[in-house]
Amino acid sequence: MSNAPLRGVLWVACAVTSWMPAQEQVAPRFAAPVRLLAGEVPIGGKRLFPSPVLRDANGDGKLDLVIGDLPGKLTLALRTDQGYAAERPFLDQNGAQIDFHNW
Repeated sequence: MSNAPLRGVLWVACAVTSWMPAQEQVAPRFAAPVRLLAGEVPIGGKRLFPSPVLRDANGDGKLDLVIGDLPGKLTLALRTDQGYAAERPFLDQNGAQIDFHNW
């Protein structure tokens, strides 16, 4: 467990469970959280409330990470065979960074 502040870094917690009838259900067990990295760099670093969604952004069949933050900026981390590539601005069709201008 890291003593680093969690603000600005993406962590993933996965539940281990299976479907069963309601009377037999047990609480899910969560694995330890995993910090998402692009190489050695934390994804979502130094951003306010990074919020990821998985989406095949480039049509290669791999789920990429689209990360939004509180101010409204979107970035993209493409999935590679080794993990995720470095984050880069998510661009619109005109080449400008998508920004929802939340603040």
